[in-house]
Amino acid sequence: MNNVFIVLLLFASFIMKGQNIRGKSFVAQTAVSCIELLDDGGCSIYQYCYLQFEKEYVDVFFKSVWYCSPKEKESAYNNSNPKVHRYKWKKKRKTIIIKDFNDYGSLKIEEGKLVGTKERNYKEFVPIEFKEEPCQKK
Repeated sequence: MNNVFIVLLLFASFIMKGQNIRGKSFVAQTAVSCIELLDDGGCSIYQYCYLQFEKEYVDVFFKSVWYCSPKEKESAYNNSNPKVHRYKWKKKRKTIIIKDFNDYGSLKIEEGKLVGTKERNYKEFVPIEFKEEPCQKK
């Protein structure tokens, strides 16, 4: 009898592995662009969305990272204090629903990642993956 209980417990923990997102942070690259600077140079801009899950709330914020030539320009553009938005969230099976934040639709839990959809060119939707971030400070 004990062996059956242990097997069921191990099976349940295997099934639930990667589904507990409380206390975890996730990040997705949301856009990439380039600009030419007037004084001879340019920048590549990478935009990211961060999700930091707590018990009842998720903090959502966006960061842009600029890689410029000349390198001295980067500090003028990189934002170090993004605005944080807090939303309630809930989990239904393998789906995460963030109330009042619909940028990427409902997020599916797939192999330790969160997968949503992102609109591209005003007419099509493409998948967007949020990967677990070990530690992210706002």
